[in-house]
Amino acid sequence: MKAILGGTFNPPHKGHIFAALKAADEIGITHVHLMPCKLAPHKSVGVSETHRVKMIELCAQTNERLIPELIELSLPSPSYTVKTLRALKEKSADTICFFIGADSLYNLDKWYEWEHLLDYCHLVVMRRDDEIFSPPPAVQTWLDCHVTREKRVIHEKPAGHVLLIDTPLYSVSSTEIRDVLSGIAKPAKADVLNRSSINGWLEEDVLKYINEHQLYKS
Repeated sequence: MKAILGGTFNPPHKGHIFAALKAADEIGITHVHLMPCKLAPHKSVGVSETHRVKMIELCAQTNERLIPELIELSLPSPSYTVKTLRALKEKSADTICFFIGADSLYNLDKWYEWEHLLDYCHLVVMRRDDEIFSPPPAVQTWLDCHVTREKRVIHEKPAGHVLLIDTPLYSVSSTEIRDVLSGIAKPAKADVLNRSSINGWLEEDVLKYINEHQLYKS
């Protein structure tokens, strides 16, 4: 069984990783594969694909439970999650548990061929402990048909279910971290997240790499 967490990972931080590892623990999966998403050429993220991959690799070197999964970067554009999942199934017969946050679930009906995601995986939705869970009607109707409360089901079936997992609240985002590193953090946020606290949200080797390559300097 393969747990996959996709994302821009710009940069990868412990808010991403701790929540995914907690969810993996809940469903009895040892490793989490970090899968950087492919970005359209017109979408600027400030750093190259090479840097994003390197930061993920550094996270994996720090924690043996993390494994880079780079398949999406090798697929032809345009990039869609359902196509990536299909490619993963063609590559391996492993059961896939695809991790997303509740905020992504709320927008799921805007994803390309979203109704076919469960043809290739189980969806593991990470909800924050204090969150009011309120998917839009179209997603809720779909969810009612596929959600399960039984964790054993995802080990017994190859695909087709949605599992809701409560995870701790980590009040940090990659955008906020980039703002602090670039020196443009808003004053209200800077009181909570500053250059000192960044050390707690990024792996030491990742922060060192960012500083060496001046990745987020404004």
